[in-house]
Amino acid sequence: MATIISILILIFFILLAGIVIVPVLFGAPWHPLSNENINRIIKFADLQPGEAFYDLGSGDGRVLMAATNKKCVRGVGVEIDPIKVWISKYFITAANLNDKIRIHRGNMFDFDISEADVVYLYLTHQAIDRLFPEILNRMKPSARIISYRFCIRNLKPTKINKDKNLFLYQVSKGRTINGYS
Repeated sequence: MATIISILILIFFILLAGIVIVPVLFGAPWHPLSNENINRIIKFADLQPGEAFYDLGSGDGRVLMAATNKKCVRGVGVEIDPIKVWISKYFITAANLNDKIRIHRGNMFDFDISEADVVYLYLTHQAIDRLFPEILNRMKPSARIISYRFCIRNLKPTKINKDKNLFLYQVSKGRTINGYS
């Protein structure tokens, strides 16, 4: 009996380590946001009905759900952690939003974002540095990028919130931001 309990404890800690360590290697650690912060992000993004809202590193899917519920947008998320993908799909199904939100298990660095009107990022500087400038070649010329907490280095945001933790970047027709391409 003690051996079975020991094995179960070991499995638990391996899964826990996977939830914490794997995302750090590929983008950012998971830090669930409060509903207040999610609402501030959605308001700041100035989403319009019919837009496609992409969340790179979508975690539990709550930002996508808020965007879809409040602004009637289509949501697409990509998440590398299979446990968070399962959790987000569960939440989306429970909220009856399967027709408005798609969650993909995959790596954000090679995910197709060509249909995105708004791309939301809550990533570390290291992950953002890996995305830019290559990501610009995969985006619509009119797309907007919303970054929470971490600005995009060497770029000047179009808009910053009063708390200086939300940054909006507008991609231009030449797929550049402030000459960064």
